[in-house]
Amino acid sequence: MRKRLYMTWLVVFLLLNWVVCIAYTAELKIEKTLTDTDGLLSNTVLTIFEDSQGVMWFGTSDGVTRYDGKNFQTFTTEDGLSQNMMGLIFEDQQGMLWFSAGLLSSILDGGKPMDMSYMAMPLSELAKELDNETSTEIETPAPLRGITRYDGHTFRVFTTDDGLLRETVKDMFEDKTGILWFATFSGVNYYDGEKFSSIRMNGPIGMEILPHWWDQVTAITQDTAGNFWFGSTAGVTYYNTETSQFRYFGVGEDFAPFQEMAKAGNANITDLQFDAKDNLWMSREGGGNESSGVRRYDGKELIIFPLSEELPMNAVDNIMLDSKGNLWFTGIMNLPPEINETEDSVSMVYPEIGGGVSVYNGETFQNFNADNGLPSNRVRSVFEDSSGRLWFATDAGAAVGVYLPSEKSPVLLDPLVIPNQRRRKGR
Repeated sequence: MRKRLYMTWLVVFLLLNWVVCIAYTAELKIEKTLTDTDGLLSNTVLTIFEDSQGVMWFGTSDGVTRYDGKNFQTFTTEDGLSQNMMGLIFEDQQGMLWFSAGLLSSILDGGKPMDMSYMAMPLSELAKELDNETSTEIETPAPLRGITRYDGHTFRVFTTDDGLLRETVKDMFEDKTGILWFATFSGVNYYDGEKFSSIRMNGPIGMEILPHWWDQVTAITQDTAGNFWFGSTAGVTYYNTETSQFRYFGVGEDFAPFQEMAKAGNANITDLQFDAKDNLWMSREGGGNESSGVRRYDGKELIIFPLSEELPMNAVDNIMLDSKGNLWFTGIMNLPPEINETEDSVSMVYPEIGGGVSVYNGETFQNFNADNGLPSNRVRSVFEDSSGRLWFATDAGAAVGVYLPSEKSPVLLDPLVIPNQRRRKGR
C-alpha cells in the first residue's frame, strides 16, 4: 500500500514540475494571389525570383513579368527574350539576370493527350501526313532558343553559335569564383564572363543505360568541398574539381546506393539540393506506385521516401531549401496511361494529379494544397524572398504567403509541496 501511494505521489510530482509542451500544427497562410488580371502575362507560372533590388520576376508560359511591388512590366521575344516560355530565372554576382526555358518548361504538356490516330492510318495516308508536317515546319521559322542575359537595360541571347552545347538550358548555377555553369542535354557548359567551355559526362559503357544519357544533364549543385554533382536522365554524376575525375551513381556494383536507378533503366533526375546537414536530396520524374519522387543520400545510404498523404508525388519537379532549413517539394502524381478512342480519333492520355506542395522540417513531411489556400494543386516551384515570405508558382497564378511551423509551447505549472517520500519510507 505504501509502495503504491509512493508511486502515485511520484507521478503527480513529475507531472506538476515538468514542462508541459502543447504542440501546434504547422500552417501555410496565403496572403494573396497574383494573376493575369493583376498584370501577369499568364496564369501558368513556372518560376518566381527576387533580384538583388527586391524586384520580383515571374517566368510564365507566355513570357516574363517584372513586378516592383506597384507596377507590372512584361517581356517577350519582341523585347529580346530568346523564347517566351521561361522556367528558370537566375541572378549572377554581377547583378545580371539570366533566363532560360529550364526543366519545368519541358514537362508543361504533361497530362495532355497524345494523338495516336496514325496507328490505324494506311501507310499511304500516313506518308501524306508526314509530308504536310514537313512542309509546315519548313514554312514556319523555329523560335529563337538559347539563354538570355539582362543587364537592366538590354537583353542578349547566347546560343550554340556562342559555345552552348545545346540551345535549351535545363539548370544554371554560379560557383564561389563567379563561374556560371549550365546544364544541357549534351553535357555541361561553364562561362567565365567571356567564353563558354564544356564538360562531357561520357558515362560508363556496357550497362543498361546508354552512355550518352549521362550527357543529358538536368540539375547542378555543389557540395561544401567545392565538388559538383550533376543530375541527368541516367543518374547522378560526381565531379571532383581538383582531379577532374567523375564518379557515376546509378550503375555498377561499386555504386550500390543508387542501384534502384540502374534497375529502372533511367533515373530522370529533376533537381538536386544539399540540406543544412550536407545530405544530398534528389527529385525524380516518373516514379512508381509506392515510392515518391524524393530521395536522400547521406554519403553512404540512399533513402527512398514512400508515397503518403504528406508526400503524394511520384514525380517531383523542384526542391527548395528555405532560410530555416525546411525543404519544399513540388510535383504531381502520375497515373497509368489510358487510351481514349472515339469515332474520329485515338489518343493516349497520361492523367496526373497535382500534388500541391510538401515541406520537410527535418523530421516529418506535411502537405499543403488548395484546401489550405493555394490557388491550385499544380504547384511547379517555390521561392523564398528576402523577407522570408514564400512564393508559389502555380497554373492559376502566383501565390505568396507565410509558413508557420509547428511549435511546442512550454507551459510550466506551479509545483505542489509534497512530503519527502524517502524520509517517510524510512520511518
